[in-house]
Amino acid sequence: MKNLKALTVLILTILLFSFSCKEKKGTKKTITTNNPKEFSDKAYVLNASYKVGDVRRYGIFPDSSFALKHPFTNKNKYEAVLDLAENNGIKLFFPKGIYKTNLKIVGRDKLSIKFDNAEFTGIIQIIEKDTVPTSHINFSGNLISYDGFFVRKSHHIQIENLLLKSDIKKSLSGKRNKGCKIYTNTDELAIKYLRIDDLGSGEGYFKYNNSALAIEGWNSNPSNISIDEVYIKSSDRHGVYMTGTDNEIKKLTIEKFGVGSSNLLSPMEDAAKGEEKEFTGLWMNKCDYCFVDNVTINEDKSKGVNTVFLDSGSSLKASEIGKLIILNDNPKIGIKKDPKTNIELVETIIK
Repeated sequence: MKNLKALTVLILTILLFSFSCKEKKGTKKTITTNNPKEFSDKAYVLNASYKVGDVRRYGIFPDSSFALKHPFTNKNKYEAVLDLAENNGIKLFFPKGIYKTNLKIVGRDKLSIKFDNAEFTGIIQIIEKDTVPTSHINFSGNLISYDGFFVRKSHHIQIENLLLKSDIKKSLSGKRNKGCKIYTNTDELAIKYLRIDDLGSGEGYFKYNNSALAIEGWNSNPSNISIDEVYIKSSDRHGVYMTGTDNEIKKLTIEKFGVGSSNLLSPMEDAAKGEEKEFTGLWMNKCDYCFVDNVTINEDKSKGVNTVFLDSGSSLKASEIGKLIILNDNPKIGIKKDPKTNIELVETIIK
């Protein structure tokens, strides 16, 4: 009897489980038959012949002004397109050509933009809006600016190729390039290739531009900055000024530095007053776990004071320059080392 009772319970359990599974399968099937709401950019389209995401589809073309209002949204076309991309997760595309404007990303999240050698006459700027940081920005392709690059209080930024050039006839400001500044409270920024052809000097416009590449920020220095390759063709002032935590440059080449003026240059953050005038190829200061793997500095036409400046830092948070190659050694330009430096220069090769 016990066996029969047990068999009966088992059969009932199997039937109940089978019925339950059928119910679940039926419910799942009903849900999947519902059609999700499809994305539509109809409210933004001005030129339907271009693909979704191509800025020409929304009325933005090389040599045209972004200041013109979008007729459907009543915003300027640039902000309208960023709204579209941010709210719907589409990837924007800027085709080859010259865009007579700044490229500003302010307080936005999750933007992806591809550039096909798109040239912006103004500055490329990624900054916060009030207290809201800009985050999760992806720039792919070749992006060019004739004014400079500036990022502040932003995080999780990825850039493929960033090219900073000087041409006063193309520049929106009519000035030379201001270089690349990675500033306060910037975290998790990665650049695959950075080329800086020129850093200007000699007037108030360049007051806060001390280096072709500056990674700095008073009391909140940038962290987790990673650049695969930096090429600096010419800098009127310092080549690279690096501070912060867990920052790395894998390959750095400086063809010429210190060839301009310190006139009207502001004192540098975290540095002793007056040191801003001692133009240096690579200056590492208050660096915690920062690394520059391979450095090549050409002193042939450089007119600076220091090839490298190993400035002070915490001995418990060591940093390192893996290999330094000096081309056309100039005996007037040397290596400066602070007694309290935490930076080790592993290998020096003079050619």
